[in-house]
Parts: sequence; structure tokens; C-alpha cells
Amino acid sequence: MLIRFFKWFRGYLLVQLNGYSPERFINLCRNRNILIWDMCKGEDGYQCYMTLKGFLSIRPIAKKTKTKVRIVKRFGMPFFVHKMFKHKGFLVGICLFAAIVYTLSLFIWDITLEGNHSYTEDIIFKYLKEIQVEPGVMKRKLSCQDIEASIRKKYPDIGWVSAEIKGTKLNLKIVETNMPVPYDTSTTPCHLVASHDGVVYSIITRQGTPVVKKGTAVKKGDIIVSGVIDIILDNAEVINKEAVTADADVLLETTYQYSKKLPIQYSKHVYTGRKKKVYSVSLLNRTLNLQNPLKKLHSTKKYDIISSEKNLKLTNTFVLPVKFTSKTYKEYKEEPTSYSKEELVAKQNAYFSLYVKQLKEEGVQIKENHVKIKMDQKNCVSSGTLTVLEPVHETKKINETEWRIKKPDEHSGNDT
Repeated sequence: MLIRFFKWFRGYLLVQLNGYSPERFINLCRNRNILIWDMCKGEDGYQCYMTLKGFLSIRPIAKKTKTKVRIVKRFGMPFFVHKMFKHKGFLVGICLFAAIVYTLSLFIWDITLEGNHSYTEDIIFKYLKEIQVEPGVMKRKLSCQDIEASIRKKYPDIGWVSAEIKGTKLNLKIVETNMPVPYDTSTTPCHLVASHDGVVYSIITRQGTPVVKKGTAVKKGDIIVSGVIDIILDNAEVINKEAVTADADVLLETTYQYSKKLPIQYSKHVYTGRKKKVYSVSLLNRTLNLQNPLKKLHSTKKYDIISSEKNLKLTNTFVLPVKFTSKTYKEYKEEPTSYSKEELVAKQNAYFSLYVKQLKEEGVQIKENHVKIKMDQKNCVSSGTLTVLEPVHETKKINETEWRIKKPDEHSGNDT
């Protein structure tokens, strides 16, 4: 199969051999490594196949053996291309296709997102649209560094962003961090303040002036470590003040309220078995539905819609602005039903475990758990308090009046 493909790719001929000594012609061709195959003898001489390259080199042999070589039929790509290029329409089509492909390659037609958990694709893509990053934008108008910086600024708990353009695709990768991001420690002087009411459990100060100590009760917004430090002489006289970024490891013992209500009764979806699959084609954000999805289904009924999308692409990185969508409409009816006590308890435990997991990811330590599950006739309620040790990360910008000392030689600016 591979040999046949190479023969077709390079081109070959069916030729008719006539003359006094075609056998000698064939022997000389073989001596010169000119490939000949499928030879047969007919009424008018011999017929055989030979490569296009071999045919172009047989003139001296044919002249020497006085053999007339006539082309019966041509095969392969070189002849196909030659034939096509004789048609002006084909040439115009090739040029038009190349121009369209080149033009499409100048734009972004697909955006992918990886690593998102708390932020859905809809949220991220909606923001990207606000900053004019969407399918159909020209690649030269995009800066991957600007996109990365914009996303980090908009969503502070996204700690890392990578934007990369490959072909007509913009690939985004993000890493979410649930830890609040403090001010830039190299540029912004700030205080460290309490994010909740509580009691200071521990404090280790690296930079700044501690305002509280272990066991001090604080209110939300109170300064725990001041970003203003005094510059003093040996005699304890304050000669100046300096604004820095307060930096400390602080654990605040505080109380979190937790509450989760689940209704005992709910509506269960029961599929009727009636369904309808429809297809649509989108070109440059314009959609054409190939048929009405509700034509054979009752328009007042309820449906679950299962959607599948596929982009047309030349390669994995060259995506075209053509999208095929398949939607399956599955009709269902709602039946009232109730959770069992075991199911409700299991659901509440799962929700609470997820809540605790999120707290631990934020560095919060659970000290005491006073959450209980109670049930009444309508609801199952999980509620109570958690005594936790919360790391303090909230900051407050320092005003210039907090640290600048007016010196004796400073005046209002009225010169005499």
C-alpha cells in the first residue's frame, strides 16, 4: 500500500512499446535501474507501467534500440495538479481558500480555561468580554501579560494565571487560592487589622508595631499590628515615624455561625421517555437551528437539555469560527417525594464537611464544634457555632497623617 502511494505521489505512466527490439529496450532500462512493472504483450507490441522520472530518462535508450514509446495513460498527483491548474476556477478557488485561511488565522476563535473551581467559565468569560477578550478579536490586539494582570487584579484569590496564544486559540490556566491577598509588601504601607471580633490567641511580629498581645479582646477592624514605627533616640525621644507594611503571624480566636436548611420534601424529575435531538450550526456567532426542537414535543412541558458542542478545526490549534451543536431535549414530569432521615443527615454531613474543608484551605483551625442537626415537619436544619483560630490577613492602608511629624522648619508656605 505504501509503495503504491509513493508511485501515485510521484506519478507514473502506462506506455506502449513498438519497435524491432523491445526486449532489448526493457533490458537496458533494468540495467539503468529504471523501474518497469506489469508488462504484458499485446497485438501492437508491449504495454507496461513506468515512473514519470524513469520515462523522462529513456530517450537515449529508445533511440539506441529504435523503440517507439507512446503514452497510453497518465496516473498520479503531478498530472492531477497539472490538469487542475488548467482551469481558472480551480486557481481562483485555491487562492480564495488560502486568503480565507490566512485571514482567519489573524483572529482568536476559541478560548479555553483550565484550573477553575469556585469561578465558573461563565464568570471568567463574562469578565473577559468586558475587557474585550472574546472569540473574534484580532490576535495583535491582545497582550497575554495584560490579560494575566487583569484577571489577577479582578479576582485577588486567583494566585496564578497563564495566558497563551496557540494558532487561533487562547489558552488560559489559573490556580485559585482561597487566602486573601495582602497589599504589595514592597510598595504599600498598611496596618494589620482584625477581620472579626475575637481574642488574640497568638502573635509573632516580623515588621511593624504590635498594638495588642496574647489574650487581648479585639473588635472587627481594630489594628492588631500597626504599620507605623517610631524612630527613637537613646533617651527614648521620638524623632521621626516611618510607615511600613505590617507583617505578622496572628491567630485570632473567634466564633463562626453556621446554618444550613434542607427541605424534607422535594420535586423529583421522572423522565417520560419522550425526547428530541436537534442540531444547529454557528458561524461567526450567528446560529442557524436546523429544526424546531419543540415541534414534536408539547411546548408547555418541562425538559432537561443536554448540549454537546464541537468546533470545526483544521488542526488542534487552528480552530475555525464554525461550531456544530447537538441538543437533546428530554421531557420529564415532577413528582413530589421526601428524603429519608438517613439521606438528610448524610447530606447535611456532606455540606458541613465541605464547609470545614474550605475553612482549612484558608488556614482556619477548628477548636470547638457546636453544630447540631435538628428536624421539624418541613425542614432538616444544621446550625450552631464553631470556635476557630483564624489567621489574620486583612490590611488597612495607612494615611499620611498617621506617621508624618511636622518639623519646626515646616510652615504653611507663606514666605516673607
